[in-house]
Amino acid sequence: MFFKKFFSKSFEQMLTKGESLFKDGHYAEARQYFFDALEKLQDSANEEQDRSQLQAMISKCGNILAEMNICEAEAAIRSGNSQKAAEYLELSLELADDVMIKEKVEKLIYSLTQLSNTVNNKLESAEKQACSSCSSSRQYTPEASDFLPDHLHRHEQYQLFINTLPGDLPQRYASLGEEFAEAYLLAHSDNISEALNKFRQLLSADDNDIILYETAILEYKEGRSGVCESLLRKAIKLNADNPVCNLSLAQLFVDSGRFDEAVALLKSMMDRTILYDQSLVMLADVYNVKGDKESAINLLSSGLLIPALKKASAERLVSILKFQGRDEEAAYLVKTYLKGCC
Repeated sequence: MFFKKFFSKSFEQMLTKGESLFKDGHYAEARQYFFDALEKLQDSANEEQDRSQLQAMISKCGNILAEMNICEAEAAIRSGNSQKAAEYLELSLELADDVMIKEKVEKLIYSLTQLSNTVNNKLESAEKQACSSCSSSRQYTPEASDFLPDHLHRHEQYQLFINTLPGDLPQRYASLGEEFAEAYLLAHSDNISEALNKFRQLLSADDNDIILYETAILEYKEGRSGVCESLLRKAIKLNADNPVCNLSLAQLFVDSGRFDEAVALLKSMMDRTILYDQSLVMLADVYNVKGDKESAINLLSSGLLIPALKKASAERLVSILKFQGRDEEAAYLVKTYLKGCC
């Protein structure tokens, strides 16, 4: 017992180590250190404040890791390994705290399952056809690789990706033609430069909110946030109701610390019922960052009434209430909405 106590790390050491790992991009290790620090909170002089900070960092690490796993899943889909893609997506679902990330993962899993079922049906049909013609002088048995998800055609890959988009966007994306689909797949293969050139060529022929949006995202990845914002604003001017354009602009405001602009846009999105659930949670997060805890609490309390938002709203409320020292209310939320998991 003496040696265990002697060699055990303090809360401050674990927190510092976790922050250092996070800064260096070692998110999985950082997340574990933050979890370990939670167990040592009794050593902290500011327990409630540190608890809130740790929970926020655990959530942030989880969301980053979830997005990394989505990227790996998309790479697996492109290479035809649907089983590996499913494994990455399941892991992403476990790690993610962000509602938008969870929704994207769930849509990808659903699309992958639907595609797998379709391919299996094709395979069964082909096998029956081959069997019925076995007396033919030129017997043909179809190769499994012609039908299995591990050998997805580019068209099927494209359909799989765009099916995760909200509203009528899957249909709109599907109608944009082969050149756009090729550029889109290049972007998802991290061939950003080539994809950008193709999107720019498409824009030179015709302004389109979707093409502007896809170009804006790549510009942001290349570090040109000003160009990204300009393109997003142009896209919204063309189509004020495009959900991904609105949400991306709100995220851009948040990332650049322009919280008042983010609040105004997210409120507008809720008024127009554009991605209402995601807008509500993001707006609550922005209020929390701004220090407007009561506005965040009011929003998240309304989120408890929405089935898809119950868990995310409860988790955020618990963190805020504990920070304010309202432990009884936080405990009630844990018991009612989180089933003891906090």
